[in-house]
Amino acid sequence: MDEMLKDLNGPWSNAACMGYCLIAMRRAGLRPTAQSRVLRVLEGVFDDVSIEDAEKAGYDNREA
Repeated sequence: MDEMLKDLNGPWSNAACMGYCLIAMRRAGLRPTAQSRVLRVLEGVFDDVSIEDAEKAGYDNREA
């Protein structure tokens, strides 16, 4: 567990993940109100979904 936690403030921080998401939404042409809503939900997902489940969802391209 400590091994996973050491990188939380590194380059793969929650802020970096939110930045990637925001950039993708802007490139996809989402309206600013939709962008704000997604980012609010994403903040909650950081608390509800483990790193392992999020990674698996990313590889499977489906919701965790």
